Amino acid sequence: MRMSYPLVSVVMTVFNGEKFLSKSINSIINQSYKNWELIIVNDNSQDSTNKILNKYQSKNIKIINLKKNIGAFKATNLAFKKVKGKYTAILDADDYSHPKRISGQVIELEKNSDIGLVITKYKLVDENNNFIKKSRHFSQKDFNKRFPCENLACNSSAMFRSKFIQELKFYDKFFFYMYDYNFYLKIFKISKVKIINKFYTFYRVHKNQRTQTLKKNIIFKENLLILLWSMKNLLINFNNAALFFKRFFINFIKYFFAITIKYNI
Repeated sequence: MRMSYPLVSVVMTVFNGEKFLSKSINSIINQSYKNWELIIVNDNSQDSTNKILNKYQSKNIKIINLKKNIGAFKATNLAFKKVKGKYTAILDADDYSHPKRISGQVIELEKNSDIGLVITKYKLVDENNNFIKKSRHFSQKDFNKRFPCENLACNSSAMFRSKFIQELKFYDKFFFYMYDYNFYLKIFKISKVKIINKFYTFYRVHKNQRTQTLKKNIIFKENLLILLWSMKNLLINFNNAALFFKRFFINFIKYFFAITIKYNI
């Protein structure tokens, strides 16, 4: 099959991202795949983010500077409205991509019209780019079974068909933290999700990321809501029912103890 090179829109939001922003942007500039646009929403950063962004003057890079902070999900939604590509890729401002990430994902989407979302394996790195550990390996069959019950998609590894931005509701008011996972499950409900078992994404662990600063009871609560959403939307079946109940029980217990500690019950 002859390879085509459709436009890929890479969406990035940033708030006070001075420490890691340049590496993230450069990882897109250095992609082997060249037909891309990078849409960056600067969510009213108060550090040197503005100065860093001013260095990137290119027709491929579109920067939206906000005068007030609106939060990650609204900033992402704003970026989605500017997307022109056939495919949309996500990259958080503290993560970065392997040079072959975009080409590898485009190949899968171009040759399989029934695939709506492609994610990759990822490596965890620290603030100094030192390797921490790798994400788990899953066969496609095992991934399909587990995905409605646990989030196996690193947000910065996701690429999906841009048409879903119009067809599906990106943000659900019930999710403050897991809105991206909920969106990917909506795609999974109507199309196939492909996992590429190559380490095309580098996910950074640091003290200021959302998973470190967010209250644990919110995370456990949203895990429960996601599980209920999967059940309501018929993504739970005979193959993953046991995993569903196990995940629900674990998160319910964690949520109960988090609430107990919070309110000193």
